[in-house]
Amino acid sequence: MYALSTPKELIVKLSTLIEKERRVQTMKQNELASRAGIPLPTYKQFLYQKKISLENLFKLLFALKLHNNIAGLLQEKEYSTLDDLKNKDTLPKRIR
Repeated sequence: MYALSTPKELIVKLSTLIEKERRVQTMKQNELASRAGIPLPTYKQFLYQKKISLENLFKLLFALKLHNNIAGLLQEKEYSTLDDLKNKDTLPKRIR
């Protein structure tokens, strides 16, 4: 379950997933970077320093045909009651 993971832990899991899938597809690092349209040093920075832009991460996922994994991120929240719908655009009250 990813709910108890920190952002850093999720990035580590993503980099591991991408690197494993690259190996399963018998691709070299420079081939994956080329297919994704990103420089090889950017890919290596992602692997070793765990830093990448969201756009480049999506490019890697698409190059490996893993883009279905991000479908859950793009789903909008469904509202079940009228109160939920009324409050959907309100900001939370300030906590002091």
